Amino acid sequence: MTIKAKKLGGSIAVVIPKSIAIELNISVGDTLDLSTSPQGLLISRQLRRRRPIEDIVAEIDPKAYARRGKELDDRPVGREIW
Repeated sequence: MTIKAKKLGGSIAVVIPKSIAIELNISVGDTLDLSTSPQGLLISRQLRRRRPIEDIVAEIDPKAYARRGKELDDRPVGREIW
């Protein structure tokens, strides 16, 4: 099957034909890996891997939550009825 590369903004886009997308179980929103080989481009579907919770927690910046205590203060700020 021959397809044509198209201009998309500052990049070049390749459209995956519907028949190939169905065969490879690729749908809109899937993440694909793109790499090169001596033969040309290699596009493969990324398997959905769940990140360990330890990795997610390690990326949390405690400074981003420093104001949270101040925002949840019990004192009235505006015209709240207490």
